[in-house]
Amino acid sequence: MIRFRILIVILLFSLQARSQPELPAMNLVTEKAFNILKCTVQFDGVRSIAVQRSADSIRNFITIATTNAPKKGLFSYIDKHPTVGMNYYRLSVIFAGDVEWFSNTYKVFLDSAILAKSLKESIETGTSKAKLPDPGSADSNTPSEEKSKNPKDFYYTPSSRVYTNPYTGHININLEDARTHKYSIRFLDPDKNEVLRISRATKSFLVLDKNNFNARGIYHFQLYDGTTLTETGYITIY
Repeated sequence: MIRFRILIVILLFSLQARSQPELPAMNLVTEKAFNILKCTVQFDGVRSIAVQRSADSIRNFITIATTNAPKKGLFSYIDKHPTVGMNYYRLSVIFAGDVEWFSNTYKVFLDSAILAKSLKESIETGTSKAKLPDPGSADSNTPSEEKSKNPKDFYYTPSSRVYTNPYTGHININLEDARTHKYSIRFLDPDKNEVLRISRATKSFLVLDKNNFNARGIYHFQLYDGTTLTETGYITIY
């Protein structure tokens, strides 16, 4: 009787396993400091696929992107902001009926030298000739799509006091006389909305984390000494 019950349990588990969809196998390659994830969606009716990343192996995964109702076939995602060091990835797949499956966990190490080289190439090819919409084209009668289709070349000379570090992407602020002045800095987006402010810079050298900004792009900064505007310029967030 006991053997018979064991055989029934084994048979039930076997039938259940066959009725469940097969987990997608994920592949990953790194190109120019971007991590490219790919897998094949083998089933129709997938509700969503979420790309999850962690810096410490199988714990503390966070969702960095979600695709709803993906089509059957190749699924890919490019992580343009991986962290320096180890990156762990997995896919969370939601099927109809709220059944959740996880893909294999894939780990990849991103060397700081690779990231620095990629940032340097980006600067050489794009930073000195970044594109922003022409400020004069902000006519309310002009459709926003037409404005974005006709950007004009935008040139600027990097500041020696507020600038993007090409190796880390963070913002370096070099104010040698900060202790004897009342410096403050405002950062504005292309629409002139303030996104960040340093009310008082008291140290001669500061590093501002790029993650404090809303998105990648070019931001305008204004450096004040008290109430006097002493310098304006631009920084790039990668």
